[in-house]
Amino acid sequence: MKKRYSIVAIVLVIVIAVTYYLLPKNRDRTLINGIENFEPISSDNTNYFLFYPADIRVSQENTIVKEVTIDGKIVQEYEIEDKYFRRMSVHQKPNSIDKLYISLFGEATIDNYYYIYDIPTKQFDRVKLDYFDYEVGVDHIMHYGESVLFQTLVSHKTGEQNNDSETNEFNVSISNFTSKKSFETEYGNPPKWTPLLEFNNKILYGTSGQYGDHDKYVNSGIGVIDLEDQSVKYMNSGKNADMYPLYATEEHAFVLGEAGKVISYDKNFEFNIYEPFKGMSKEDIFFNDESSQLLIDNNRALYHVYSPEKGSIIGLMTYEPEPEFEPLNKEYLEQDSNYRFLYQDTENGEIYIVNSNEKEEKLLIIDNTSFDLKAEIPIENSHLLDFVVKN
Repeated sequence: MKKRYSIVAIVLVIVIAVTYYLLPKNRDRTLINGIENFEPISSDNTNYFLFYPADIRVSQENTIVKEVTIDGKIVQEYEIEDKYFRRMSVHQKPNSIDKLYISLFGEATIDNYYYIYDIPTKQFDRVKLDYFDYEVGVDHIMHYGESVLFQTLVSHKTGEQNNDSETNEFNVSISNFTSKKSFETEYGNPPKWTPLLEFNNKILYGTSGQYGDHDKYVNSGIGVIDLEDQSVKYMNSGKNADMYPLYATEEHAFVLGEAGKVISYDKNFEFNIYEPFKGMSKEDIFFNDESSQLLIDNNRALYHVYSPEKGSIIGLMTYEPEPEFEPLNKEYLEQDSNYRFLYQDTENGEIYIVNSNEKEEKLLIIDNTSFDLKAEIPIENSHLLDFVVKN
């Protein structure tokens, strides 16, 4: 009997040891309380920190940060507990290139704040919205101009979306955080998920078109808001054409129209129409979401276009004196891959791009001057990777 018990005990010890070995090594993670207290200090100046923010949709309660080598080897892991922080959408504008504006997504919540990430100090800062009578929530904070602009989830006047039960139309707001002034959008003209442009003391936003009577497509185009007199005017370059704000300089506002046409408005809102995407067809997709372009200076952007025939194309969009798109001829770019721009780190002279296809997932580290490939880091779960930091 004693021999049988000894064998059972040995087997049990082996099972426990094997199970312990196979379990994820969460025990090695360094626990951090609050994203604002996280200071990424690399054990090697060539390593990178990969941020996988909290996401209850994949049963991940906390933010996981992995320090990896350029070969993808995990050196250290951190787990950040923060009830305010989760999946993040990062926006960068050229006149404030060292700051990133961050809105959150992934939960049906009203977040009365956004984040700023300071690239030189590598610090997150939660910015509260303290000038509203209600919690309005940040839908997104994609914007261009001197002021900080964002869209809300509900109306700042009522704290609700004020849904019309007959038409299903609703109101949200567009706000200038810098001036603390806001505008409630009109019924039937809700904003698209596209950038807000500060231009000639106005705010330009894309209006979401809808199908009205007799299946007629209506209310698509651009809304031009004057916060001073609380008025709005609507423009459309064609008959009920979908339009997407892209970027604005001191002299011009640029809006994407149908079939890759770019409309350039001057300060009198007179416009010219350009066709920068030469050789592409009407079926090509010229703007997918906020990651379709990354402004790298005051006049140029990396721009991603998708063609059903040619696949993914990344090129350089120059906005002035007139819009022009030039595809990049780089060996590391693959037509069968999807690309997602993260941001530009001017401190290290790098641009971070998530690349994925059916065979592999990787993080591309691109030189921000030559656009040559500096490193190619293999990654996992690329769709959950929202941020990268190099120490």
